[in-house]
Amino acid sequence: MKSKLILLLFTFFQSLAFGQISNYNYFPSLSPSHILDTKLDSLNFALSFRILLSDYNGPLVRLRRASDNAQKDFFHADNDIVDIAAINTWRAGSNVYVVKWYDQGPLGYDAIQLTDNRQPRFYPSTTKPYFKGDGINDHLTVEVGLQSLTKNGVNGTVLSIVKASPKYQHTFGVLVGIDRWSTHINWSNNNLYFDPGICCNNPRYFYNLSGNNVWDIYTFIRTDTHVISRKGGVQKINGTHTTGPCTINNYFTIGWANGSQPVAHSTSSFLEFVMYKIDISATEYTNIEQNSILFWGL
Repeated sequence: MKSKLILLLFTFFQSLAFGQISNYNYFPSLSPSHILDTKLDSLNFALSFRILLSDYNGPLVRLRRASDNAQKDFFHADNDIVDIAAINTWRAGSNVYVVKWYDQGPLGYDAIQLTDNRQPRFYPSTTKPYFKGDGINDHLTVEVGLQSLTKNGVNGTVLSIVKASPKYQHTFGVLVGIDRWSTHINWSNNNLYFDPGICCNNPRYFYNLSGNNVWDIYTFIRTDTHVISRKGGVQKINGTHTTGPCTINNYFTIGWANGSQPVAHSTSSFLEFVMYKIDISATEYTNIEQNSILFWGL
């Protein structure tokens, strides 16, 4: 009887321990519950229509309903994706627009747009919910200067899940003339450009016709000396950057590059957007890439 009691107690505490491990990751040797749980060092912001950090319990997005301009925050459903059923019930057939894309990271750097006619439209897909601007004036702003989001206007990492479109467009970042930290996904010639500093450094682009109207994860890294662009977990560009750092300190934007050329607002679609202040390691960015590809079925 005594041995059975000991066995039962052991089983009970073992199951309790594993339950704690799965929910709180008390033991760092085990895999985190969500992909960014152990990747918080130098994280600027983590924006997504799924949960990226286990400790985040807030809403993922605030939407505006076009029928009456009412606004509402929406949280994740049991599948970790924003609650599409709740959104569809609330919008009742009306178009909805993004007011705020909530940062899940510790700094609270939300991407916002308070002006109604500049809010990108949200599309409540059950598999890949996303927003897309009209290419005229829609964008979201992270109200933090570029110099604070990079190291001296140089180092930084962006991992973004985007459906590219061909247009004379700036997809994210800051840009005043040749002084920029920005991308074109895609430009009107179907090239994808990444300019993390004074333009125009070579190498800076790759041909991305195959990315048009297709979801993929794009990774952009600026090290002390190099510029790196990746698509779908595959390196496309890796070369030295010699033309100098970005010197402007405009607020960072998504759907445009804040600073000039307002006609160059983007028509590309956004699902997820993560930015670090440093050039994170290859192990870290490949882990995030593979997790995103698996989760979203890219």
